[in-house]
Amino acid sequence: LSFLSGPLHIELQAELYSPTLGLHPCFSQINFTSKSVMREICATAINGHENYAKNDLIFQQGTRAKQMLFLSLGSLVYRFCSAASARPRTLKLDTGSWCVEATLWMDWDHVGTMKAVSEVDVVSVTSSKFRDICKKDPQTYPMVRGWALLFWKDAQDNGLGLLTDIAPELMRKQRGVQRRPVFAPHLNNVE
Repeated sequence: LSFLSGPLHIELQAELYSPTLGLHPCFSQINFTSKSVMREICATAINGHENYAKNDLIFQQGTRAKQMLFLSLGSLVYRFCSAASARPRTLKLDTGSWCVEATLWMDWDHVGTMKAVSEVDVVSVTSSKFRDICKKDPQTYPMVRGWALLFWKDAQDNGLGLLTDIAPELMRKQRGVQRRPVFAPHLNNVE
């Protein structure tokens, strides 16, 4: 791979990582809005695949989060305590899940602990690089800013009574709560 030209390397990175990132609605919209921004995210903000063995610690409560994680293979278990209960709760994440989205939008310390239940592959997006890339593009920035504001509003209006490292969608699914509408500014004028 070291013999690939710069543009070919960027295209390869985009082909490898766009499908995984595209599972998240914000990244799907970025790809829809600007393929060049998505290519830059894939080439610059992704650290590559990280492999973990069964029982490996992915992150620990109280540590600073710097990356959003996408589970591309295997299963993880997340353990945390909610404000309503002193008893720890456990959630399982499977292939196609993501977590630690909050680090894209704000400073975030992990509020739970994540371990591998099986051998896993994780794709991580470095939050500071993601923000730097998105704020440079005049089409992408307002859309991403809208996602950040929606995430912040969700955090403020959190009907579940807790904030976690887990995607709000998964938390709602686990609790049987109706999903919030997706912020989709590019669809506002479609009939």
